[in-house]
Amino acid sequence: MCLLLRTVNAEDVDLLYAWANDPVVRRNAFHTEPIAYENHVEWFAEKLADKSVYHYILCAGEIPVGQIRLDTAGGEALIDYSIGAQYRGKGYGSRMLALVKEQLAIDKIPGVTKLVGQVKYENRASARAFEKCGFTKMQREGYIQYECCL
Repeated sequence: MCLLLRTVNAEDVDLLYAWANDPVVRRNAFHTEPIAYENHVEWFAEKLADKSVYHYILCAGEIPVGQIRLDTAGGEALIDYSIGAQYRGKGYGSRMLALVKEQLAIDKIPGVTKLVGQVKYENRASARAFEKCGFTKMQREGYIQYECCL
C-alpha cells in the first residue's frame, strides 16, 4: 500500500483530537492529562496558522493512520507524532519518520539542519521507530532524546 504524507488542514481538527486523547497517546505524552475539546480547537487553530509548524497526516492509500508535527526553531525541528490505535505495531512510526525526512526537502523548510525527538523511557515502540530510522540516541533526565542531522 502506498504511504504518503499530506498537510494537515482545518477539517482534521476532530481526527487529531481523537488521536490526541487516545489513552496510550496520553500515557506516552509529557503532559498526560486528557485534553478538553475547546482547548484542542484553540491550540489547533494556533498551530495551523503558525508558519514555523509543519503538520502532516500519514495516509495508507486514502486512510489516515497517524500524524507528525514539526515545530521548528533555531535550526531544529522538534518532532511530535502518533499512530492511530488500530494501526500500531505495523511499522508505521518508522516509515512516517523516514517520510518526514523526505518531506523536509520537498517543503524546503528553511534553516532546519536537525530533527529532534523526545521519548519517555517507557515508550519502547517510539524509541524503536527512531532507532530504526538511524536517529542518534542520547540519555536525558526523564526521557531519551533522538537526533538526526540533515
